[in-house]
Amino acid sequence: MNFIEKYFWIFSTFLVPFLYLVVATAFYFVLYVWKNKQFNKSKTQAAQVEVSQINRELIYGIGSLIIFAAMGFTVFLLYHYGYSRVYMNSWQYGIVYFFLSVVLMILFHDMYFYWTHRLLHLPGWYQRIHSVHHLSSNPSPFTSLAFHPVEAIIQAAVLPLMIVIIPAHPFAIFVFLIYMVYKNVRGHAGYEFTNTALRQNKLNQLHSYAIHHNQHHLYGSHNYGLYFTIWDRLMKTFRKEEGL
Repeated sequence: MNFIEKYFWIFSTFLVPFLYLVVATAFYFVLYVWKNKQFNKSKTQAAQVEVSQINRELIYGIGSLIIFAAMGFTVFLLYHYGYSRVYMNSWQYGIVYFFLSVVLMILFHDMYFYWTHRLLHLPGWYQRIHSVHHLSSNPSPFTSLAFHPVEAIIQAAVLPLMIVIIPAHPFAIFVFLIYMVYKNVRGHAGYEFTNTALRQNKLNQLHSYAIHHNQHHLYGSHNYGLYFTIWDRLMKTFRKEEGL
């Protein structure tokens, strides 16, 4: 048993909560406290985020972190009892597949997030569950985890589901999770630092930017994707920036 395998239960259980705490807190400190005035011109909505909103998001966020930790431990149990496709030998699939597996996890999660997000906007689901997340029409970095417990379970379930489908080394999972957390927090940060010309470049149009998800929170529909706009464009749910 190597070092990674010995401590895989710690990695799988606590990494996502740890990353969210660090990344969300860092974004909030830089954008809303330290450099607030300097970056104010890049804020997607002019209104300031209320303290009451932050407090509410932190309360729901604590519950979400516990659920993500529980799902992370489920990942370990699936590996431990041989139900996952996690592999510990770095060379089992080769270096090319290592990077390919990260791409596959991102694409899989993008599909999963889009369709579960659409589900949560259906009548009944929205009012009872997803409306908690949409209480923050002007999102902050802490909105990224402000979920109803049922939604937190749905979104965290992608991790155990993914590792029973896609062969992945723990380091590849680590790279994916860093990008996942960054992208989620960045999308809810309430700031857009790229310009319109860059976002509308043909090479960048499939990328989902913070301003796209900000529109989703502001209007309550369209732009359901997380990483890309692929599914939104295919399903005609993409909202252009002119509506902001």
